[in-house]
Amino acid sequence: MFHKLLSMLLLCAATSAAAQSIYSWKDANGRVHYSDTPPAEGSKTRTIRQAPLAPTAPAAGTPGQPRPIVGETYAEKEQAFRKRRAEAAEAEDKARKDQIEDERKQKECADLRRYLAGVSNGQRMGRYNDAGEVIMMSDDERAAEAEHTRATLEKNCK
Repeated sequence: MFHKLLSMLLLCAATSAAAQSIYSWKDANGRVHYSDTPPAEGSKTRTIRQAPLAPTAPAAGTPGQPRPIVGETYAEKEQAFRKRRAEAAEAEDKARKDQIEDERKQKECADLRRYLAGVSNGQRMGRYNDAGEVIMMSDDERAAEAEHTRATLEKNCK
């Protein structure tokens, strides 16, 4: 019991000491004085630390009174930070996937252009049948293949 009373007295003394103002001034001789009471009239005074203003809102936990909203709580700030971090990670992931898809599409278009050049230049070309044998393409088949490749390039590689 005595320890609780002693701790309460120390707590009250500490809060009252923190609530005081400290004044600084120079006297007629030019010496600087520090005090918790304001100096006599006529001297230049400077307040070093002012007492905090009394709270105007009701204390938290007052029955029937809602707690005043001063700003975001720590939990709200943490939640907003996590949300921003998740959105940034999603945007980075989407950008990486878009870049991979763009690189794949560019490679596919380059392969199609090389294939079209090979089919169009008039050299003999062959295909493999189901048995794995090479069957040479006729001029009409090469022209049809070139036209099909051009259409695919126009459709997919702009």
